[in-house]
Amino acid sequence: MTLTFTRDLDSKRYILRPRGSDPLHVRRGAPDGRPLPEGYKPRFTIAADAGGGPPLAVVVRKGDRRLAVLTPEHELLAELRLPPRKKRWRRLYEIHLPDGTVLHGREGTVPSLLLCLLLLPLALLYLVGLAVSDMDAPDFSAPLRTAWKRQGASFGRVAMTESVRGRFRVRDDGLDHRVAYAQAVAKYWKG
Repeated sequence: MTLTFTRDLDSKRYILRPRGSDPLHVRRGAPDGRPLPEGYKPRFTIAADAGGGPPLAVVVRKGDRRLAVLTPEHELLAELRLPPRKKRWRRLYEIHLPDGTVLHGREGTVPSLLLCLLLLPLALLYLVGLAVSDMDAPDFSAPLRTAWKRQGASFGRVAMTESVRGRFRVRDDGLDHRVAYAQAVAKYWKG
């Protein structure tokens, strides 16, 4: 069975909505009353309820553009490495698991890049129509997917994918769900 979830920015907080189960809430900082290991700076906590009940995972800053995903007992689940702040064409997200496995997630899979090329004439026609009609252009980006695969496995099985519409899919044998939730939030976190 595959875990499918979406992320919402509901007013001032993130909510993860797994299909077929209760929503998960993302709160800024560490859970109340739970100290963190020395040297870690809290980023956000993923919990089952909005009141800050028992956390599923705590994400802390480990270094520059590096985050550690910890269990509530401070066991390491994974290390997330985010791309540089400068916008690059195909950003690279990395998930380093404790067993040494590295998952690379590049924005823009081959099928999504081909779809982008096919839709380019329509997008240009749309932009010309907006320019002629004197309407404000909405903020949109290229329809690119992101797929997290094992390092060096170009055609291997995908552990996690993000669709164009922001839906994440995780195979049961591919990745711990708490790590997938943390990566989904960390990719878009602005705090």
